[in-house]
Amino acid sequence: MTFDTSAIASRTSLPEALYRVEAIHGASPAQWHRVDGEYIPITYAQLVQRIRHVASGLIAAGFKHGDRIAILMENQPDWAVADYAILSIGAVSVPLYCSFRPQDMAYVLNDSGAVAVFTSGGKLLQNLMHAINGDTHVKHVYSVESLDEEGGSQLLQPMRELEANQIADEKLSERLGKVDRDTLATLVYTSGTTANPKGVMLTHGNILTNLESVPAVISDLNSGDKMLSFLPLAHALERTGSHFLPYSFGISVAFAERPDTVAKNLTEACPTIMIAVPRMLEVVRNRILGQVATQPAISRKLFHAFLKLSHKPDRGWLSEFSFRQLDRLVGAKVRGRFGGRLRVMISGGAPLSIEVAEFFEAMGLPVIEGYGLSESAPLLSVNPLNDRRLGSVGTAAKGVEINIAEDGEILARGANIMPGYWKQKQATKEALIDGWLHTGDIGHIDEDGYLYVTDRKKDIIVNSGGENIAPQRVEAVLVADEMIEQALVYGDQKPYLVALIVPNKDACMTWAKAKGLPETGWEHVCNSDILKKFLQTRINEALHPLNQFEQVRRTHLLPRPFTIEEGLLTPTMKIKRRQVYKKYGDILESLYN
Repeated sequence: MTFDTSAIASRTSLPEALYRVEAIHGASPAQWHRVDGEYIPITYAQLVQRIRHVASGLIAAGFKHGDRIAILMENQPDWAVADYAILSIGAVSVPLYCSFRPQDMAYVLNDSGAVAVFTSGGKLLQNLMHAINGDTHVKHVYSVESLDEEGGSQLLQPMRELEANQIADEKLSERLGKVDRDTLATLVYTSGTTANPKGVMLTHGNILTNLESVPAVISDLNSGDKMLSFLPLAHALERTGSHFLPYSFGISVAFAERPDTVAKNLTEACPTIMIAVPRMLEVVRNRILGQVATQPAISRKLFHAFLKLSHKPDRGWLSEFSFRQLDRLVGAKVRGRFGGRLRVMISGGAPLSIEVAEFFEAMGLPVIEGYGLSESAPLLSVNPLNDRRLGSVGTAAKGVEINIAEDGEILARGANIMPGYWKQKQATKEALIDGWLHTGDIGHIDEDGYLYVTDRKKDIIVNSGGENIAPQRVEAVLVADEMIEQALVYGDQKPYLVALIVPNKDACMTWAKAKGLPETGWEHVCNSDILKKFLQTRINEALHPLNQFEQVRRTHLLPRPFTIEEGLLTPTMKIKRRQVYKKYGDILESLYN
């Protein structure tokens, strides 16, 4: 069944969009959750009933229009119940990353003035209770699962008790009737790569405007479509793409158990659409290439013959026949890792390298790359499925204008742009000038209107010769190599570039074994001069097409990747450049000795 996707333009609020879908498709699956190793459906009628019960409980508990209510949960069905219940009463949801430390939670809770929190149990609940110790704003904590040791807290209440506290339907309808496109829906806190996170204010209309772009990008959404949600729902991309999008268009969402079970859950849930970030796609590609390198010679030849044919634009009948045979042997196996039904992946959050995009394109897994910020809810531009241009981030989304400033900065305006930052007038004034959002990104637009993002304005390296260098451009080339897992370039006011390189452990250990190197541990291999020389040669070859001043002259290999836990990655896997510079500053400076 194909849906009337154009109807989203007439919706006045996010809950109304969901309730309209439920009225027509109430018996259809809205969510899928794992029970005893099997994915079980939750229908739209069941989901909306729970949302209305929780919303009624919130009204009965005295929550008002505009109250901020936080959500701290892993990706699960209750996330949608809490979020839509909050939005249905005109309150404002404040998502918290599960990777937040207690002090991070405390900052966001205090800054937003959140009066309540929905949370799951276990370590998250423990961290939350520690975070709100002494906080004067949070008065209620609604837990999916309560902990015995926290049972004595007067703040804590099981979520099921809130659902049982019912009021008349007309009161809920009255509250929902006061919610429109201009109503503040959520505060999305930025990653805080350089300073404290800022609360991005997004209205119902900001997010609905984004959703109006979907039919032009994926025109054939239907009742059989299913998404797999595994990226943090606190992030604007995942929230709009795997949360508001499916529930507004009547497709279903399956939830991964944990981030480390995504590979298994893909084969169980068999999604048709998936939101991804470049980092994930890079890792998957490199693992596949690393595994191919260990196969017998005939298997390696077949794989690379398939890749070569897939990139051939005009295949004759014989080449086409060979390609189809090889696709059964190679492409089908890769698609099987994604459940066998995946027809499109949507990538955002960071630049996607052409090499990675071409790899998945060859495997029959097209990637739609888009671009945006939390401040734009988040979509600004996207590649249409039927007219993708690899390397670009597509054309302006519906209702969005994009311009390039004299210094190359990307500017945008439209009904999806935030009203401003929560309680930060100066930051708002700097970001929104004459109605244009200053993105802080550098780029250009080609003659057909396709946008290309080349760098972050504040991250540009100016070497001692006065050359401006976009570090992301160089780093994207480096991590496209299957032997490299992470890379960070350094060289501001220096004569040449150097880099911290995190090698791909599995691929490098396989290489070391093939070279007949002594059987030693990873730390020893990573610190060896022979691996450093090998990788430097590959780096030189990869960067050869770039400018001379973009070449990386020296490197330092790190045996362990940058992580969220040590504060070197944002929750969306972006490297916190300044924090890495601070931690490894002495090593980076020593590369110039």
